[in-house]
Parts: sequence; C-alpha cells; structure tokens
Amino acid sequence: DIGQLLRGVMAEAKDLTNAERCSLFLLDKDTGELVSKVFDGNEASKEIRIECGKGIAGHVAQTGKLLNIRNAYTHHLFYKGVDESTGFKTRNILCFPICDEESTIGVAQLCNKLNGFHFDKCDEEVATAFSVYCGITIMHALVHKTVQKAEARYKLSQELLLYHMQVPEHDVNDILTAIKTNSIEGYDDFATFTFCPRNVHERMATVKLSVKMFYDLNLVSTFQIPETKLVQFILMVQKGYRETPYHNWWHAFSVAHFAYCLMKNLQLIEKGIITKLQGLAFLISGFCHDLDHRGTTNSYQTQSSSPLARLYSSEGSVNERHHLSQAICILNDSNSKILDGLSTDEFKECIDYLRELILATDLANHFRLFRTLKELNSENIKEEKNTRNLLSLLITCCDLNDQVKSWETVQHVAHLVYAEFFAEGDLEKGMGLRPNRMMDRKKACIPKLQIEFLTTVIRPTLEVLAQIFPECESFLETVDENRKHWEDSINGTIETDFSDLNSCEVAPVADDSSTSNH
Repeated sequence: DIGQLLRGVMAEAKDLTNAERCSLFLLDKDTGELVSKVFDGNEASKEIRIECGKGIAGHVAQTGKLLNIRNAYTHHLFYKGVDESTGFKTRNILCFPICDEESTIGVAQLCNKLNGFHFDKCDEEVATAFSVYCGITIMHALVHKTVQKAEARYKLSQELLLYHMQVPEHDVNDILTAIKTNSIEGYDDFATFTFCPRNVHERMATVKLSVKMFYDLNLVSTFQIPETKLVQFILMVQKGYRETPYHNWWHAFSVAHFAYCLMKNLQLIEKGIITKLQGLAFLISGFCHDLDHRGTTNSYQTQSSSPLARLYSSEGSVNERHHLSQAICILNDSNSKILDGLSTDEFKECIDYLRELILATDLANHFRLFRTLKELNSENIKEEKNTRNLLSLLITCCDLNDQVKSWETVQHVAHLVYAEFFAEGDLEKGMGLRPNRMMDRKKACIPKLQIEFLTTVIRPTLEVLAQIFPECESFLETVDENRKHWEDSINGTIETDFSDLNSCEVAPVADDSSTSNH
C-alpha cells in the first residue's frame, strides 16, 4: 500500500530530524506537478497538487537541491496562505528532494524543528542520506504496484474477452454478404446530423451501418483494413457493451455516428483539419469510448472501492481508463486487428490519439480544459498545438449528441440516463451514503436538471463548436428548442411522464424522510 508506505516514511523522517510535521509529494510525470494525498501521516480530504517550480517544494523539485529555511515568513518562496487556512504556524522548513537512480521523483518537507531554533547541518546530512533510502523504497513499491496493476488489468481483459466476445461465424458472413451486395437500404439520410441512430432497432443493422462508416470515410482502403477483421471488430465491440439503460451499444453507435457525420459534413480530413490517422482514431474512439461500462459513475466506483477503482483510482478517470484498456484488448485480438496495416509509428500514434480521445470523454477532463477550448477558432485549428484540443472538443460533442436531436429523442434519452442515475443513487443509499440530488429518485426534478445541464454544459460546449464551424449553429437552435420544451413541461403546457422512475415531476421533495413516490 503506497499510502501506508508514505505515512511510514514521513513518521521516520520526523523522528530522525525531530520535526513537528512532515509532508511528502510525489512527482506526476504526465503533468510535471507535485502530488500529495497524505499530510503529516494522515489522508488528505482532497488531493493537493503543486506546479513544479512553484513554492518551496516546487523549487526543490525543479533544482534537485535541499533547502533549509530558518525563518519561513521572511523567505520569498514561502506561501503563508496554507497557514492562514489551517491555523498551523510554520516557523522553519527543511525541504529535500527524493531521487531514484536517474532523477527527482518527489519532495519531502519538514516543518518546525522541536527542541531547537531551526534545522541544522546535522539535520541536512540526515535528510540527504534518508532521501536515498526513500527513493529506493518508493521506487520498489511503485514497480510492485505497476506489476500488480498489469496482472489485474490482464485478468479483467481476459474475463471480458471470454465472457462477451464470442462472435458467431454466420453473423460475420451475413454482414460481409450485405456489404458486397450493397443491401443496406432505407437509410438515405444516414450521413446527416438529423438522422437518429437510436431509431435503428435491429442490432445487425447497426453493425452493417458501422462498417459502412469506415468505407464512406475511405478508411478501409487507406489503412488496408481486412473486411473480415473489421466486421469482427464491430461485433466484438458490440458484445463488449453491457445491457445498461444508457451506457450501452446504442449509445456507442450514436456517438460513433456523430463522429462520422462531423468528419463527413465538415470535411475535416479533406480540408486538412485532421489527418486520416486522427480520423481513424476518432471513429474507433466513438465506438469504444464506453466499453464494458457498468452503469455507474467514477464517483461511485471510487466510493465503493470497486475492482476498477483499485486498479485505476490513483490515475483518475476510473471508467474511461477501463474503457481504453478494453478497446486496446479488442484491437490486439488476432480476429479483430484492424490496425495491422499501419506501420509501427502509425500504430503507436493511433493508440496515443485513442487514449487521449477516450480519456477526454470524462467530463471532469473537459471542464479542466474548457478555458483552452474556448480559444479555438476557424483560423487556429490547423495549428499542431491545437489539433489535440480540437479532437477533445469533438469527441465530447459526440458523447453529448443526443441533446441536438428531436424532442422525442431527448425525452427518451432522459429516461435512460436517469434510470442509471437513480439505480446508482439506490446503491449509494444502501452503502449509507447520501446521493447527489440528480441521483436521488425521491428528490430529482428531471426537467429542472435537464435545463441546468443544457445551460451549463451542452450549450457552452456547442457554442465553441459553432465558433469554429459556423455550419453547426443549428445545433444551438435545437438545444434552445429542447430547453423551451423542458420549461414548458415544468409549466404544464407539455406533458412529460417519468412516473415509471418514481421521480418527482416538478417540485423536489424537501423532506429527506419522505417515503412517498412522485
């Protein structure tokens, strides 16, 4: 247990130097930030992050040199805001780097020398020697944890494959025949944004149309994708989704279709806005972005200490990392290796884009990036530094695409979403927790929650899309129309019925102890 190890390291450091407090930060190699979940031997209520180079700990991490500060409040790097918020008085600080054989992996910060005025040369020598011991111990623990994660990931992947992924040969042959005879009929408006994928009710029809997307975008010929493997890939992805109310194959098909429509109608590849390889990763991510979703949020996974949380919680985006893992598992299966035609460099690049796109479907990541996304426009989207941000925006729009469909579809999707939310809320109540209002079937007012969602998430996101591509402004008009319908449902001029979910229609229940159904 890394947390237990770090608490032990800090306790030892305090004892050796006779310090009042000790904090330990590890370097996040992906972001370059110092991260700590443990302060003075206790779990912090919230993960704390410090930019490398900022403050005393950041300075030590950047320079790799010990810093002994006798009077904290007179030092230019000291930030007294933490003292003001916690009530703790920092007098002096001994901060030193923790290194492995190659570089700095973390920083330890000791505060307030006991039985003395400040930390002295002897304390510095002890800290320097101790940092070597810390580095070796922590690196061994991290390697061990990595091995454990790899084993757990392998077992989960194998379980998924064995349980879900058997594809009947006759299904593959039927689809190949349909493709060769061009017998996919009745979907003339398939390449338009007005087409509603949820109105395709036959599962085999969705597979045929999914294969059609790859052909229409010229991805099959460009990347030499074998027909049989492409069909196997789609069928395996379809089987990789559970029968949850919302996060199921129909949602994946809908998201992939919107990605297809964006590339087709906005001519993203033809105009050089994205490359064909990025287009391939974009479409694959649409199909795979929620693979093996269990119908519960990242928050629930973490609170319930689920197997997925134990595997991924330290990295964040628990569900999305699992979806990515399952996608790579399918892409590596011998029957569905649709990326075999790529060179080694192309394959690595494609997987890199796939990773970023699937992780971008975590709305928490979208909100963190949103200020940067707002700077995108039609003039700067072709700049290399903006391409990844654009793809992140596009996959988020795809994930939310139900909200730019007809009012009938919007209502239907709301039923599905809140069926999942309320089921999670029931599970949280069973754990003795108080669920978020939107997860509580006794308190949630679906029309009001939908208006809030459209106002704070959907419209701002689509405004950025329309800012880049003016031809998408019609999406905003549809969102406004659907918002008006939700408002009318509150006023009673439009009838909406969520009684099957036992949710309140308009007014949230004020009394937590109420047991009546609304």
